Amino acid sequence: MTIFSGIALVSFLASQSATTIPSEALCEVAEIKNRRELHYALSRRAVDAINLAAASDPALAGLIAPTATFSLGSGDVGRPLGLGAIGAHLLTREMKADTFRFPGWDYMLLPIDNPCAVHKVDVEFLNTPKKNIFRVTFTFEAGRIVDASGWTRSYESGPVTPVLD
Repeated sequence: MTIFSGIALVSFLASQSATTIPSEALCEVAEIKNRRELHYALSRRAVDAINLAAASDPALAGLIAPTATFSLGSGDVGRPLGLGAIGAHLLTREMKADTFRFPGWDYMLLPIDNPCAVHKVDVEFLNTPKKNIFRVTFTFEAGRIVDASGWTRSYESGPVTPVLD
C-alpha cells in the first residue's frame, strides 16, 4: 500500500465511522412482495457493498449497519475482521475477488410477509488467479447488512465435454 492510498483509506474509514444512520431510516426493500425478488435484491446489495468497500466509496454507509460484523475463515480458523465500513474494507482486501456468483431463486414464487425482517443470502466471490473461492453469508435487517461471515476454499475448474444432441 502506498502512502497516498493509506491516507485515502484512513480518510474514508474516518468518514464512515462518523456517519450515523438514524434508527428510523427507511427499509429500501420494503416494497418487495415475493421471495425471488427479495433474494435477488439482497444478493445484489451484498455485491454492491463489496464493490463500494473495495473502492472506498462513502455510499457504503447506506448498505451496511455501522455495527455490522465481518469475518473470514480459512482451514479450521475463523477470523473476525472488524465492524462497519472498516470490516467491509478488510474483507475486500482479504478476498481480492475479481468475480462473484450467487444462485437464483428457482423455487415457487412465494410471497414475503416482511422483507425488512432478518434475511440471509449466500454470495460466492472468486479470486481466479489464486484459485480461491470465498462463500460469504450476508445477514440483512431492514435491507442493510448486519453481518457478513465467510469461508475461504481453494477450487479447480476447467472445461468438460458438452453433450451434443
